[in-house]
Amino acid sequence: MNQKDPYRELQKHLDQMPVGLPSTASGVELRLLKFLFTPEQAQIALALDHKLRSVEQIRERLQGPKMSVEALKTKLEEMVDAGTTYCKKQESGNTYANMPLVVGMLELQTKRMTEEFLRDTKEYFEEKYAAAYLGTGVSQTRVIPIEKSVSVEHRIGTYDELKALIEKAGGRIRIGECICRSSKDMGGKPCAVTSRTETCMAFREFADLLARMDWGRSISAKEALEIAEKSEEEGLVLQPANEQEPQFICSCCGDCCGILGMLKAVPKPAEAVACNFYAKTAPLLCVACGTCLDRCQMEAITLEGDFALIDRDRCIGCGLCVSTCAAGSIRLVKKKNEVVPPKDFEALYQAILDRKGLGASGAD
Repeated sequence: MNQKDPYRELQKHLDQMPVGLPSTASGVELRLLKFLFTPEQAQIALALDHKLRSVEQIRERLQGPKMSVEALKTKLEEMVDAGTTYCKKQESGNTYANMPLVVGMLELQTKRMTEEFLRDTKEYFEEKYAAAYLGTGVSQTRVIPIEKSVSVEHRIGTYDELKALIEKAGGRIRIGECICRSSKDMGGKPCAVTSRTETCMAFREFADLLARMDWGRSISAKEALEIAEKSEEEGLVLQPANEQEPQFICSCCGDCCGILGMLKAVPKPAEAVACNFYAKTAPLLCVACGTCLDRCQMEAITLEGDFALIDRDRCIGCGLCVSTCAAGSIRLVKKKNEVVPPKDFEALYQAILDRKGLGASGAD
């Protein structure tokens, strides 16, 4: 009897997670899994899902011969250190869960990535993963407006306010290298928007996990706000997790960032991203200076004669065009139907599963 390929079994299993891992004709996803997991780790990952579970619970879900609790814990900790498995410290003992490829496993490979791994990732995104990532029905990330673009009359929820998101992290904040910019540097094509690679922030449990992995460095709320303001100044889009209590904030550009790159490639990015604003121009005030064209990471703005025209289908409401419009001809408008994000990552993943009609997936 032929033994099943643990990597193909893992691919099928991960494809049932909130953010799936679809198969391809080329099999590139298997090469990625072989880079990320040993065969034994792949077997263990089959007993995990998107829900946090104790070592004892995971042991009961293992297929085949059972290993001891202590041995399993050691293996799980190795998977956490490899950046493939999520871990949350609790008084009763650590709990573990599978992470999606993005945002998750991919971002934690900065210390061991290779050119081959990056080529395979790019191929996978183009062949299948981008469509799967954008097709969940509930966005894994959201776009918040930069502070200088928000007017006094805007009634803005704390989940859309940068300062509130940072302050509510309770001092558990890490800053580290962006996998997208690091990979561009490795390929000899540095980011055209910023020379900084230390732009990714992690909060709460995710920050704890990264501290344990020695990924990045701990920073204060004051420094976090200063870094975010620098990102806004340089023209980066702020994308926290689509949660009221986000685990991370990415500072993204259309030049090299994977998430914005996927959004940029679709005809109507505004429909595929969670955001509560859109930009609107006042043609009579516009002086056609073109600054907003350079600032827009989604290519949503064009010059039509003597004024700038914004494509609502492409505008993701980041506010980068508003903050540098010297003529004051662009402003952010709040959408009529405000999108309130799920409370935390568990609620987010459950919302994705519910939208996909897999609400009971992963239940005991």
